[in-house]
Amino acid sequence: MNNKHILHITAVTEVGPDGQKCTQAELEYDRPLAADTAADAFEVENRTITGIEVSGNTVILLLSPDDEAASLFHPGNPWQHTSTVLDEAVVTVRQCGLVRAADGSVMDTAGTSADEDLNANAKAASGVEPSAIGGSRKAAAPVCTAADQNDRVCNLVVDDFIQGEFEGLSYNLYIPKDCEPGKTYPLVQFIHDAGPCGKEPKLTLTQGVGAIVWAKPEEQARRKCFVLAPQFDGPPIVDDDWNVDPRLETAKRLLDWVCEQYPVDRSRLYTTGQSMGCMSSIVLNVRYPDLFAASYLVAGQWDDRQIQGLEKQNLWMLNSMGDAKAFPIMNQMACEMESKGALVARKVIDAGATQEEYDEIAKELIATGANVIYTPYKIETVANGWSSRGGEHHMNTWKTAYDIEAIREWLFSKEKI
Repeated sequence: MNNKHILHITAVTEVGPDGQKCTQAELEYDRPLAADTAADAFEVENRTITGIEVSGNTVILLLSPDDEAASLFHPGNPWQHTSTVLDEAVVTVRQCGLVRAADGSVMDTAGTSADEDLNANAKAASGVEPSAIGGSRKAAAPVCTAADQNDRVCNLVVDDFIQGEFEGLSYNLYIPKDCEPGKTYPLVQFIHDAGPCGKEPKLTLTQGVGAIVWAKPEEQARRKCFVLAPQFDGPPIVDDDWNVDPRLETAKRLLDWVCEQYPVDRSRLYTTGQSMGCMSSIVLNVRYPDLFAASYLVAGQWDDRQIQGLEKQNLWMLNSMGDAKAFPIMNQMACEMESKGALVARKVIDAGATQEEYDEIAKELIATGANVIYTPYKIETVANGWSSRGGEHHMNTWKTAYDIEAIREWLFSKEKI
């Protein structure tokens, strides 16, 4: 490090609805810092510092998620043969202002305190200790040195997953902490949409919150579970002509294998996914009607002539009324399932409503006893305009869909008998 007082710099990332972003720079100093250390004593290249937290030897610089340089996940388009890119988090930090240690001494960036530097210079010039010729000297301003780059990266929640490969299929697996011997736990499978198809295993974890929401500490405290998120490379595994790639069966065998290797409660398996992942979950429910206790189907659809057995499943379906494909076809699916005996509860809801409002909606719908719940978003609450034949409504659906705690609670309330 150019600043000799800094031992390590960690770039901290978080995953939100818009993908993974670098949101903090954590500086570890060689001594405790004054609690009133100011944010304007630091600069981070191409980033906006929005706040500072100081605790002992550690300084955390809060960085704006709206900065262009914040985004690490850059989606591709498999139909245009462009790949999704996931950047490594980098922060370049410079101490550019006065920073004091907790004992009050000034820490300049050359590696010694400013007081020590002045005393050393005075002694070299006169051969006499400064205290002998006039007492203590006033500390000089710190010297601005070259910036330092992070030597560590912390990816919140994402780093809690392990990566593996099964029959050529990459996957991410979250194993709940402190599992009790002899006890089994639910498992949530998340299948990503077509956009993040690629070789990097963590793309599905960093595209949005669909995979990681189940593994967040606060979520695990309420609903401890395994989380399985396969990562598909190459072309999409399903398409709008109802074709299914054999890799979906590889994913099914992966799920079976995980259930064999870990203490998974097979009566409480859940699947969810958006777009391609929603369609894949539908196909798995049709092919294996006794596999999942419940499914959360987000912004997808399937041929209503090929959904036999879904009328007996526990399904929560959500899309946007502005989604040119998912909305009309999910409507038809609901009607088809209803005609075959499913009890369907419907309600148009707002995207971005409060959790309290969602709780009331969920109570109302669940009270009907319906096994299929269908809640399309009001078109004006999802996206403005219609610039891509409803594509913006399609993709914006899952930016809020997984934040609805009431739906997550509904999912975990279901169990195969």
